[in-house]
Amino acid sequence: LSRDTAVGKSFVAVARDHQVVEIWRHCQETGEEQSEAVEMGGRGPFLRVVATPLRGTPQDGCLVLFQDLTQIRRLETVRRDFISNISHELRTPLASLKALVDTLHDGALDDPPAARRFLECMETEVDMLTQMVQELLELSRIESGQVSLRLEPTPVASVVLPPVERLRPLAKRAGLRLTVDLLPDLPPLLADAEQMRQVITNLVHNAIKFTPSGGKVTVSAEPIKDAIVISVRDTGVGIPADDLPRIFERFYKADRARSGSGTGLGLAIAKHIVLAHGGRLWAESPTDAEGKGSIFYVALPALTPR
Repeated sequence: LSRDTAVGKSFVAVARDHQVVEIWRHCQETGEEQSEAVEMGGRGPFLRVVATPLRGTPQDGCLVLFQDLTQIRRLETVRRDFISNISHELRTPLASLKALVDTLHDGALDDPPAARRFLECMETEVDMLTQMVQELLELSRIESGQVSLRLEPTPVASVVLPPVERLRPLAKRAGLRLTVDLLPDLPPLLADAEQMRQVITNLVHNAIKFTPSGGKVTVSAEPIKDAIVISVRDTGVGIPADDLPRIFERFYKADRARSGSGTGLGLAIAKHIVLAHGGRLWAESPTDAEGKGSIFYVALPALTPR
């Protein structure tokens, strides 16, 4: 509300929220400071409302303060979800290992072919746990700035083409078309080529994993102002709008990924590598309906502005 529309009106008419009005009324009735958390409209913003009595003022008024705690609330949610998700990711392989060990103890050791098969399954689960720990350590080092980047003039093609060629057999087995569309005469990037190849690998692998057979994955790049924007576009299942802001969190998985394999750390690692380059990583997906695919964008500083 502007000053002109607010002055002269009652607090009830200005606040227009029954929770806020109740805090104000309770402050007036008791003459004591009141402080409560209020979630406006059911989905935010999340506010701390503090009402303090002002004795000796006309009509013994109240000072009402609003503190926006939406970001703090979001971070608390992220922390809770991280603990829940990492517990979920660890529980599955550990439960599998426990079952395999119990089976071996119950007599499978006396059946060499079966024992060998169980040991191979155990090795697979241990490898999965090892990969998760390694990626967590890598992510921790990137976040803390302990990974030093070797920034050099790097052609865009040398960042994009090696990951694409490495993943082309996987796309072929999945029945997908994997294409590259790079504009000619793109200025070079100032980048750590190996780190950026890991980013493109993660994005293209995700696109392949969530695109049904017969679909298409396209990797392209174009100059926009003083940056190069690399995009990975797929015709897959898409990302629900509520999940888009959180897909780069550690272990966060949208519903579409719950049945998929992987540690849930790839996008988080990719985001922090891009941020360390002074770039930006984001995703878009049609909001009108799921199943129309998604686009991941990586914007990196070009060596020379265009």
